[in-house]
Amino acid sequence: MSMTTPSSEIVSVIIPRFSDNKYLLVDHKSHGFWLPTCRRRVDQDLNDTVSKLLEKYVKNPGKVLGIVQTYIRRLQNFPPSLHVVYLCETLEDSENEIENIESPNDIIEWMNSQEMEEDLASEEPRLLGPEPYDMILKLEAAKKSPILASNLTESHGLDLTHDSSRNAIQELLKSAKFENLEQMYLKEYINSNYPSMVMCKKAFTKYILHKGASPEAVNHLFRAFDVDQKHFLSFKDFFVGLAALDPHTHHGGGAAEIRCKYIFRYYNAMGDGYLHPPEFRKMVFDILTIKGLETGEKNLDEAVKENIGLFNNGKEIDPASFRIPLNTFLIAVGNLKFRGTSVLFRLLHSCHAHSKRGSCEKPGSDDEHEDTPKKRAKIVSNEESFANGEDDNKNGFPAGKNYELATHTVKVRRTGTLADIMAIWDLEGTAAVSASSADHLEGDMTRFQRMSSVDSFNQRSHPNEMLTGLRYFEREKISPHTKETKDAFSWGAVDCNALAKCLLILCSQAKEILKQESRLLMLKSPIYILGDIHGNYRDLVSFEKSLWRMGPLLTPASFLFLGDYVDRGEHSVEVVAYLLAQKLLSPQKFYLLRGNHETRGIQEVFTFKAECLTKFGEAVGERVWEAVNECFDYMPLAAVIDGKIFCAHGGIPSPLHGNGKMEIINSIPVPLPNPEIESPLAWELMWNDPISLDQLTPEMLQNLKDNQGFAHNKRRGTAHVFSCSALKSFLQLNSLSHVIRAHEVQQVGFQVQQEGKLLTVFSSSGYCGGSNEAACVLADHFKLRLIRIDTS
Repeated sequence: MSMTTPSSEIVSVIIPRFSDNKYLLVDHKSHGFWLPTCRRRVDQDLNDTVSKLLEKYVKNPGKVLGIVQTYIRRLQNFPPSLHVVYLCETLEDSENEIENIESPNDIIEWMNSQEMEEDLASEEPRLLGPEPYDMILKLEAAKKSPILASNLTESHGLDLTHDSSRNAIQELLKSAKFENLEQMYLKEYINSNYPSMVMCKKAFTKYILHKGASPEAVNHLFRAFDVDQKHFLSFKDFFVGLAALDPHTHHGGGAAEIRCKYIFRYYNAMGDGYLHPPEFRKMVFDILTIKGLETGEKNLDEAVKENIGLFNNGKEIDPASFRIPLNTFLIAVGNLKFRGTSVLFRLLHSCHAHSKRGSCEKPGSDDEHEDTPKKRAKIVSNEESFANGEDDNKNGFPAGKNYELATHTVKVRRTGTLADIMAIWDLEGTAAVSASSADHLEGDMTRFQRMSSVDSFNQRSHPNEMLTGLRYFEREKISPHTKETKDAFSWGAVDCNALAKCLLILCSQAKEILKQESRLLMLKSPIYILGDIHGNYRDLVSFEKSLWRMGPLLTPASFLFLGDYVDRGEHSVEVVAYLLAQKLLSPQKFYLLRGNHETRGIQEVFTFKAECLTKFGEAVGERVWEAVNECFDYMPLAAVIDGKIFCAHGGIPSPLHGNGKMEIINSIPVPLPNPEIESPLAWELMWNDPISLDQLTPEMLQNLKDNQGFAHNKRRGTAHVFSCSALKSFLQLNSLSHVIRAHEVQQVGFQVQQEGKLLTVFSSSGYCGGSNEAACVLADHFKLRLIRIDTS
């Protein structure tokens, strides 16, 4: 190590001037003024360092009187950093001069405590942080006697112990995948603020621009982050604000409420706790712009006028004089009256993408899919509990979780379709809800914790609007006036641009949900498993009417689709729109795996891309196609049901990956735009086939023997085929009983293979003009039931 290398110890010095009772401050990195500061070199002790620092600025420095303050910065995987602040004798102007010989470019400033106080109270303080003022105030109260016993330890970590919003903040951090990144961001925060303990606006500006924010947004972002309006950011302000700003953060539950508070402060330029007409207009303008909608003056005026009424129960409001308080804003968003806020207050890319992952970060902590012993142990423990028929406690019921009253009541027709939907809280004051119960229906006035349920039954939500449109598409219509007929499974005279806009929004929202899911899903029965759909919207509707007529949310079972939603059939766009809408309405009951046709290269060879361009035109069609494929890039690749049933589109992976242990699937990259190149494991899950009898040549048998039951898939020209012995080895190694896959058309909709341990299911009848049936599998009470659907 060089003898001039700085250590982790920092020295600052308070230099008072006698004539005007002012103190010397230095501009640090052009961010703001603070005490003269430097790091101790390894060839110096602290006393030498403070002497050198004084000599840098003072021609004839006086003696050092003592220590005023000691800070200790603690950072995981780094030695503690000691920061000592000294006090020197008051300078007599006639005997001492400020020379600044060593650093002539340093900008210096003299301030007294009153000037510092006024500066800190200004909108944009020139001080880097408030610490010099705080220390000098104590010194003046003690008549400039150093406070030798003062020893303040600054942990700098995120302490939520006494925070009333602790649960919501933790939910926000988890949604943004920030739980294990605190140390990484703490290091960046400390480095950006040096030598202060807080972040000023100039330091924030440099940092957030580096993370991809636009220059015009910086002032608004700082105002949003500055929760207590102190003009400086604590680490909590900084860290939670970045999590709220992250594009991965889900806009639901407690996380949404926190995000909405940031959004409110972002647009509340006056900072008075009310959204005024220009501020609200800017918010509406940004929502329209981000969604790609018309933002001309006329359209913007109409959108503002329409949305203003939502904050006053539909009553007329003067657009020029209204103001919206924070609580009213939160209630309107929480009740899904004012929509569109989910697209606001977002960076284009996660902050992690710009961060240097140093040793202060837990290795691999940012990658939820990394194959770690901890991850493996978690999966194995789940499998073992499922295998034993156990749940979370000895009674077979989830431990520590209580039932709660759902938010809606529905009326069902004799045909099984929904006739009427009402929110429970809308029945207050009627015979349906007693007076003693009314006060307990609202645990949270803003209802953010119930947003997913509210959204599921809100007919104005984008998923429900899409499903309403698809009902129109599905049915034959005869105009009562013109007697013109719209054929079933056609859009008639509908403007497909409206369909495209709605589908683009669904893709954006669904992608956020898919981002949160593991590559290997762990699911529980009862659950229906469906195979290839291939653009066959007619059959998809048949499955709906047979299995989830009231919707997935009101159906006891869950649903797992094994991929290949697009290509070959004529209605791939509608199939994707339907599946994404249901995924948004029931994210914990509707699961979508990725098949080999959920890749761009295959779709360009087959029909999905051409279908998008034909239905929406070249420009819009290209946008829709890419947006849908971005969802595909995040889709899971496999699932395990009750710890026993392995499900994938193609087949089991070869032992080349993780020695055949299925938890290696969670190491597949996210997102995955080019699986053939980026993940051979994912490619096998999407493409592998069981070996068929007609392929068993002597050469093939030898290949299977030499490669643990796997051989090149000559029929596909890619990936592998696997034998019955390979399947049994995979099942035994992972404590599984069966594999369910799709990928191959079957005449009766399914085929039982490889000693009854492998099921292939196909859910699109009449495939490519053939006569095959459509089927699905029901996993329930440790039985696999094969169900064929009459799609005629």
